[in-house]
Amino acid sequence: MRHQHVNVDFWSMFQTMFTYGVLTILCWVMIRLFHAVFTLPLRLQAQHRTIQNTLTELQKRFPDLNITADDLAKVGCELDELYEVDPGNVDDEPNEEPEEKEKVKPEENKKDD
Repeated sequence: MRHQHVNVDFWSMFQTMFTYGVLTILCWVMIRLFHAVFTLPLRLQAQHRTIQNTLTELQKRFPDLNITADDLAKVGCELDELYEVDPGNVDDEPNEEPEEKEKVKPEENKKDD
């Protein structure tokens, strides 16, 4: 019996292995994308319903704390007035009225160490 000589083409084997690996990864990505396309809207609707139910429950439990868009706009205007640009105020801290600074009194009962 004669020994047969087998030539292994490593380049072709590597190329085929790489092609099948890339094909497998692309199929996995496509499956994940299809899954996301069909399940994401349902999850978002369920999350929206849950949030709406929570908000209605909170409005029923605390009717005095209902906030409207007008209230939010009013608060936004008040914050804008509070944080108006002041050239001397570099740290972006709220502008304080000079009267408020005068009202601050030092502590009288300080103990010396």
